[in-house]
Amino acid sequence: MKQRKLKYSLNDPMVAVLCGLLLFLTTGCLFAGSSDSRMEFRIELDAAFGGANKGFTGFIAESDINEKTVNALEELLSKDERFVVLRTHPAGSEAAVLDSAAKINEDQPELVLSIHGGWDPDEKVSGTRVYTNLEGRKGEKEAKKFADEIVASFSAEDWNATENYLYYREQAGGTYSIEVTEASAEQPEFAEDEIPVTWTLLENTEIPAVVVEQFFISNKTDIGRWDNPEGYQLIAEKYYSALCRYLSIEEKTFEEETEENTQTQP
Repeated sequence: MKQRKLKYSLNDPMVAVLCGLLLFLTTGCLFAGSSDSRMEFRIELDAAFGGANKGFTGFIAESDINEKTVNALEELLSKDERFVVLRTHPAGSEAAVLDSAAKINEDQPELVLSIHGGWDPDEKVSGTRVYTNLEGRKGEKEAKKFADEIVASFSAEDWNATENYLYYREQAGGTYSIEVTEASAEQPEFAEDEIPVTWTLLENTEIPAVVVEQFFISNKTDIGRWDNPEGYQLIAEKYYSALCRYLSIEEKTFEEETEENTQTQP
C-alpha cells in the first residue's frame, strides 16, 4: 500500500495554527528554563583578626564585633540561594591580613566585605566608616558602588555612615601615620615619587573589596546600640539590603525560625 503524503500550504489556516502553537510551546519552555535558573553571587566575608588577636580594645574587643557581624550576615545570606558565602578564615580562628588576602585571591569571589571595629582616643567619635580602594585601582569602581549602597542603607537608620579613604604615610624611623578623609572631600597631596598606600587587604588583592569600621568600640553609645543580638541582626539586614541594590535584585523576606514553626506537624 502506498503512503499518502500530506501537503500543506503556508496559506492553509491549519498550518498557521500549528506554527502558532509550536512558537507558544517553544517560548514557554525557554521562559520556564530561564525562570528556574539560579543566579549565584560569590561574596567573601572577612572578620578581621580573631582568635588570640583581638585587634583594638576599647570597651569591648574589636575582633568580637567583627566576628559577630560576619556570623549574622553569613546566617542571613545562607537563606538566600542566590548567594554563595565564603570566609577568609573560620569563625573563632586567627588570620593574618596577608593570609586573608591570599585566600581571597585563591577563592576569586565577585566581592569582598571586610569588617573591622573603629577606635579613636576621643570617646565622642562614633558612626560607621566605609572604605574602598584608592581611586584608579583595580576593582575600585565596583567597590565604590557597593560602598555607596552600604552608606545609604545605614543612613536610612538615621545613623552617621560615611564613605572614606585611608592613607598610610611613612614617617621618619620607618613608622606610619594614618590619614582618613571622606571620599567627597579634597584628598591629601603626595610627592611625585610617593605612592599612596591604603589598607593592607586592599593593597594585596585586585578583587573589588570594601572595608567597614562597623562602629567605634571606644564609644559607649555605639556599643549600646549595636553590640546585642538585635543590633547585629539589623546590621546583617542592612548589608543584605545594600547587596541586593548593588546587584539590582529583589530583596527576599525570611521568617524567623521559632520553636513553634520548626516542629513537625502531626
